[in-house]
Amino acid sequence: MQDTPTKVIDPVCGMTVDVARAADNGLTLEHEGRTYAFCGSGCMRAFREEPDVYAAKAQAAAEAPKPTGALPVIDEGMRRWYESCSCCLGDTYPEIKAQLDAERAAAALAPVAPGICEVAETVG
Repeated sequence: MQDTPTKVIDPVCGMTVDVARAADNGLTLEHEGRTYAFCGSGCMRAFREEPDVYAAKAQAAAEAPKPTGALPVIDEGMRRWYESCSCCLGDTYPEIKAQLDAERAAAALAPVAPGICEVAETVG
């Protein structure tokens, strides 16, 4: 027995839709053996007009890799970001900033200069 999801993505606009609410409002339809739920009548109408286009979009979204929560690789771009504005990098990826700070300390290098936003805050 397959579990029915409680929430799905509207294949037209990408909004999260409560399946039960959509069903109660007549905003679900079947296409090639799959049930689709919509946020509103406009999205359902668009799907009816081009079902294959939106079904393919929904399938591609379902097959897309999901975020793993893993940190990005520290490549040259990440290192440039660190050197140009380490505070912004730290806000986004504190673990990466800490690792790059540790690398600088281990190499006996001075800490990075104030970042772009830090300089802008002192000027403004």
